Amino acid sequence: MRKPDLTDLRNAFGTFLTGVTVVTTREKGGIPRGFTANSFTSVSLDPPILLMCVDKTAESFRVFTESPGFAVNILAEEQIETSGLFASKRPDKFEITGWTESLTGYPLLNGSCAWFDCRRSQVIDAGDHVIILGEILSFDYNDKIGLGYMRGGYLRLGLEQSALKAASASADVIVGAIVEYEGKLLLINDAETGELTVPASGMSGEPGSLSKLHRILSNLGIEISISSLFAVFEHEQSGQQFIYYRAKASTDLSGSDFWSPEEIPWRRIKSTATHTMLQRYISESECGRYGVYFGGHRDGAVRTLTE
Repeated sequence: MRKPDLTDLRNAFGTFLTGVTVVTTREKGGIPRGFTANSFTSVSLDPPILLMCVDKTAESFRVFTESPGFAVNILAEEQIETSGLFASKRPDKFEITGWTESLTGYPLLNGSCAWFDCRRSQVIDAGDHVIILGEILSFDYNDKIGLGYMRGGYLRLGLEQSALKAASASADVIVGAIVEYEGKLLLINDAETGELTVPASGMSGEPGSLSKLHRILSNLGIEISISSLFAVFEHEQSGQQFIYYRAKASTDLSGSDFWSPEEIPWRRIKSTATHTMLQRYISESECGRYGVYFGGHRDGAVRTLTE
């Protein structure tokens, strides 16, 4: 049997929509440790058991396999930054994040939509990971909507409903993205007119989609991860529905048209909507506070991602 290509296999796994958790524990000396994980699932109601997986190469691998217990925090929609923080190697994660202790002493992150305090009951070897089973000792939850993750990007399901409604209401859908790489933005050049646009699918008459957008960029040698929705609007005259995401490029970009904000030739951007989106993206990047625009192509409102 041929060994599967690891990149393709990772991409195939990535089509499964999951939630996002931060799993926490403590070292023997009491220092809190934690990491972002979407390899988490419920196992049994009676007795109450859940599982999570840890990469054998993770810095916290030994801590979690030796600790008598751990806590699982299911992140809410507005905790994208928390997810990124605990996926990083920053040493001050618990100093800049609000949290309390569970009854057994493990960190419970403020703002999560649910948490589970667990006793480690079993560790199972599973290839390049281990599966850790936890007996649930206590838990709590609230009405917040959980943060989603798929195809390398976050999904805020409450906000996504507007995009899904727009897509289902019309076959005339444009799906695009503001794509950034190292502070520069991707602009596609129209060879005939010299006009610059942001990448989008559905411009040739067929309905646009996120998968088609990925293919367009892949053909340019660019792989992206979606960060969040950025704009959902309707052209009042034509009835076209527009859905734009915020995305990061992660591949070799040699030969691609990425522009720093101060170098963008604004006169070559003929679309008022594109012009406005790019200026808003640049402004929001400077303060690190992003939002999602809802409305028409002329009038609407921006809802910040922390609301």
